[in-house]
This record gives sequence, structure tokens and C-alpha cells, in this order.
Amino acid sequence: VRFANDPANLLAVDGQANQDKSDKGPASWMPPNAAFHCQYAMKFIAVVRAYGLVLDGPSAPALREAAATCPSSP
Repeated sequence: VRFANDPANLLAVDGQANQDKSDKGPASWMPPNAAFHCQYAMKFIAVVRAYGLVLDGPSAPALREAAATCPSSP
């Protein structure tokens, strides 16, 4: 219940995007807007860490690729 209602794990999206994502991980689904890949990856990683979840093998490279789009700090 805590996981399902955690604001860090909730994201307001339109119905079609929600249906497209379903229960797919980052290897199978990323937000259609590529500009959001960094933020999505960071939120996904934070939730995995916070709940001690196991990240499936194919999702790790997808998350690394998405994280590579994040702006770097000066």
C-alpha cells in the first residue's frame, strides 16, 4: 500500500501513456517525450533504491542511457 501510494512512485500522465506503459520496465518502455527520459530514469532509480527492489538486467542499460541525457552540473 505504501509503495502504491508513494508520491515518488506516482506520475500524472494521460490515459494512453499509462496504458502503453502498463507494467513494463525501462527496457520495454520509456516516456514518449525524450526530453523526459532523464527525469523518468532518476525517479525510477530512486524508487528502486528506496524500496530495495531488484532491477532486471535489461533495464539497467536503458536507465544508464536515459541518465546520460541528464544535464551535467557546471
